Amino acid sequence: MTRQTVSAWVAYRRTVVSVVTYGLLGLAFVLGVIWFLFPGNSRWEPAVNSLTLVAGLTGIFVERLTTEAERRTEVLRAVADELHENTRLISDPRFSPEAPGTRQVYPRLVVSAVDLALVSGALGLHRDAELVGMLHRWRDTVHLFNRRLDLTEISTFSNTITTAELAAFHRALHREDSYFAETRKMLKNLLDKLPAA
Repeated sequence: MTRQTVSAWVAYRRTVVSVVTYGLLGLAFVLGVIWFLFPGNSRWEPAVNSLTLVAGLTGIFVERLTTEAERRTEVLRAVADELHENTRLISDPRFSPEAPGTRQVYPRLVVSAVDLALVSGALGLHRDAELVGMLHRWRDTVHLFNRRLDLTEISTFSNTITTAELAAFHRALHREDSYFAETRKMLKNLLDKLPAA
């Protein structure tokens, strides 16, 4: 499902719930007026009370479910946007396999939306258990990746580093088993597993 389809479905469901809830409350009001005008007929009392109770309970329950679904959708949207931004950052020319002739300051990956998703509780359902685990691993990977970039920059910005050593740092960054390759692979896997928001 696309984002527009999901948003339309959530809006439709909310509208239907509102119409049913207010319809039941309106019917209970009409029956209450009839019961007020003709108090000798006690059969209206259970109908009025029952309709009011059902309308109230249905409205509360479904409103809560709809709000949780909307919050989950917004969290997933923010995570998807952040992951796409990280894809752009990791494709930056400074990460290109060609050896740089000068020292590099690398862009850092971000995890603020992932942090928000993990602490918000919006993904705490059983259906999101695998995704929550992947987001935790991604968060740890990004922190380690950014820390390694810090260490690389500290080392390469030393006054005593030679061009050969600088090229060696860059080659290490692009080995098949490098942290950079693993981070890129994990990012792709997470984007593939992320549900449509």
